[in-house]
Amino acid sequence: MGALEAYAFSFFKYVPRLNVVDWAEANLHLSARITETPGPYTTRLHPYVKEVLMAFNDPKVKRISLCWGSQTSKTTTFYIGLAYVICQQPKPILWILPNEKNARQFSTERWMPFCEECEAIRATLPTTASGLDRDRFTILRQEFDRCTMHLVGGGSPANVRSLPIGVLILDEIDCIDETIRRESMDRIKGRHDYLIAQSSTPVKEQGGIWQEYLEGDRRRYFVPCPHCGEMITLDWKDADGNYAVKFDESAKLEGEEGGWDFAKIMATANYHCQECGEAITDSHKTKMMRGGEWRASNPRAEPGARSYHLNSLYSPTLTFGRIMVEWLRSQETLGSLQNFVNGWLAEPWKDKALDADPKLIENLQGDYERGDKVGTHRIMGVDVQRAHLVYVVLGFEANGHMQVIDHGNLPAWNDLDAVVDTYEVAAVIVDSGFGMRTQETYEAIFKRRRTWWAAKGWEKLPVPQRINQVDPFTGTNKAGRFSIRLLNIDVTVWQGELAQRRAGRIEGFEVYKGIDAEFVRQFFAKYQVEETDKRGRKKVIWKVRRHRQDHYWDCCTYALCLSKIMGFGQVKEVVEEKPPKPPPVKPPPKSFWA
Repeated sequence: MGALEAYAFSFFKYVPRLNVVDWAEANLHLSARITETPGPYTTRLHPYVKEVLMAFNDPKVKRISLCWGSQTSKTTTFYIGLAYVICQQPKPILWILPNEKNARQFSTERWMPFCEECEAIRATLPTTASGLDRDRFTILRQEFDRCTMHLVGGGSPANVRSLPIGVLILDEIDCIDETIRRESMDRIKGRHDYLIAQSSTPVKEQGGIWQEYLEGDRRRYFVPCPHCGEMITLDWKDADGNYAVKFDESAKLEGEEGGWDFAKIMATANYHCQECGEAITDSHKTKMMRGGEWRASNPRAEPGARSYHLNSLYSPTLTFGRIMVEWLRSQETLGSLQNFVNGWLAEPWKDKALDADPKLIENLQGDYERGDKVGTHRIMGVDVQRAHLVYVVLGFEANGHMQVIDHGNLPAWNDLDAVVDTYEVAAVIVDSGFGMRTQETYEAIFKRRRTWWAAKGWEKLPVPQRINQVDPFTGTNKAGRFSIRLLNIDVTVWQGELAQRRAGRIEGFEVYKGIDAEFVRQFFAKYQVEETDKRGRKKVIWKVRRHRQDHYWDCCTYALCLSKIMGFGQVKEVVEEKPPKPPPVKPPPKSFWA
């Protein structure tokens, strides 16, 4: 029988129908390349995957989104689900990874060995007289008995435009270009029996797997407490913000070196039930997992959109002590902490500098009163409005330390002169971007051009700031006899640094005691979010809270940039002065008798 006839007869071949879990446990064998527990596949160690696997054979489920942490078996779950599709319900499959390099490495090191080592899948592979047909079973395109699978990198829309898709797998979607992801999802919906399966550890709140989780039915895995019997979720913190994993307090080392006794933490750490407070040990975890169930919490989700959240506390291969040690070690660097939040807690990273939480002002109050002339030099930032001028006076030290001295609204330019004299202001920078008053602003600066600067904010410049000369009467850059200094500012750069200071991430910012409430409202009015444009590109943009003004924030941004122009906070190389060499010692004159 030829290959064509065999292919045709395969459609009439009887295939017994089993549910996904029963079929997988009866037919699949996993090697050490795939799992830490090689052998016949079983869900006994990861009972929470059962419902996800059953969804691969549920015609009502159209989208599966796994927002799961490390060591929770999310990729292996996709292996099993696809094995069932290939052998029991064949349809064209497309697996998209972040880039082609990832796709090739994943295929050669994990997926292809899995197909060749599992007897059930191996029986569907194309063969020749000499064995496996490597021309039809390649790294990025694999033919099976009754379906074909493509693996592509999510680097270009052309990778997915011409491919038939019945099952779409999107792996680590937070690293896949949004345009590719959306286009592939739109194409697959042309079928009535499609399935979209996505997974990732979350990175940001906007877009990606976290957004998919929020838009789906938001399922969490509830497990019974071995002490009180209440169904609970395993959470890193309780409702009061206390850590649910606790350990022997003596593990905190005293003395100059400090640190932690990690061995004691590993030995004594337990999870404490949020209902009864009793300690749950690692030995309880397996039985709890088997008695668990998924519960949805978003009744408004699109029908058939299943979204699952699972952190690493549920992992059968990670002890509570190991997770707590990882948490303590992650405190050493910001990158490690973010990795723990994303990869272990399966939560998006929320940068404190981007939160714009007004409560942070409590940490920024200095030991001085409003109006005190602090700082070796004072700089005033001015924001021009329709009927008034907003100003902030800041003091600066040579090391860049920045202190808010005074602020307010004034009706006229001459009123600003009085503030300059009162605080002995060294330089003034004025936002000239208010269109109907730009000419007036230029002329006012020209009268005071020795110490006054104009400013214009840009969202993107090739450099953080750029100084131009502008004719105040024509507004052109061809300044001749008359000119003022115009400081073009990349506001993304300087607002970013100010946000870091606002959050206490960078030292060197203070406000006076009992800071005015309106200043706080305006200073925390701006915040950053990550958005996706129409072309699918992600970018971080600044937004202003609804019904809030942000003039004081802008004044501080311009003043901060000008302070760097004036040399405050610039790092200079310290050259160690060497003591002068002593003059050479002349030898004593030789004695006549020598």
